[in-house]
Amino acid sequence: MGRRPPPRPKVRRIVLLPFSLFSEDKEPMRTYKVGALARALSIFRVEEVVLYADAQGYEENARFLADVLEYAETPQYLRRALIPLKRTLRFVGVLPPLRTPHHPSRPGEEGFEAEYREGVVVEAYGGVLSVDVGLSELVKVLGRARVGERVTVRLSPPRLVSSKSVPYYWGYRVSFAKSLADAVKRHSGAYKVATSRLGVDVRQVLGAISERASRAKRVVVAFGARDRGLAEIAREQGYELDDLFDVVVNFIPHQGTYTVRTEEAVLATLAILNLAVS
Repeated sequence: MGRRPPPRPKVRRIVLLPFSLFSEDKEPMRTYKVGALARALSIFRVEEVVLYADAQGYEENARFLADVLEYAETPQYLRRALIPLKRTLRFVGVLPPLRTPHHPSRPGEEGFEAEYREGVVVEAYGGVLSVDVGLSELVKVLGRARVGERVTVRLSPPRLVSSKSVPYYWGYRVSFAKSLADAVKRHSGAYKVATSRLGVDVRQVLGAISERASRAKRVVVAFGARDRGLAEIAREQGYELDDLFDVVVNFIPHQGTYTVRTEEAVLATLAILNLAVS
């Protein structure tokens, strides 16, 4: 018997990550780390990932990050139809499965029970679509879409719906920004949080984060690079952190290691944030 899927977050979670993330790692560890990151984003119901340019020369690495994150987010039964073979995906066999509500469990495996599925249009004729949703037979629905297009289907009765109307957590989307400032400014109205070892102790501001993020309905959380924190990246781009963010927070006070890697900071930060916003 499956579990009921988790609800879509009341406060939309948006994570900002640098182009240079994992650029120093070798394969297949680099791909595995992106997979672990995808798991962390999904566990805490992040709905948008923005990759921002933190330095020159990392555009190829940013494309790699996006390719692997998008591959991990795509349901397994749709990958062959939707994702072409790419050099960036050579090591995706090491990726852990997400097991989110839009990744249905395999036969004999417990998982979430959702009445929605992601699909790909395989035929379109006279306003009737034949959609592969990973079942033994194609699902026929009324609607307009192109062959090869990814769509969301409600199974009973079968019909096309917007993925945004699904009441459950339904994965994340990935986009690019030309700078940290660009990534932040495109989310005007959201409550914006910078993470830094030099920030205020999270225990002092957790209540304020909860209140202000819940009021804004969106929270942006930004992370720095392996060799440079957000403050340094912002200054290189002509800003101070206070110009861009509502608060700068140390989410791991009294850290027991000299450094905290970005993937570790993401997991710790989102876990704490999950206590503050629903």
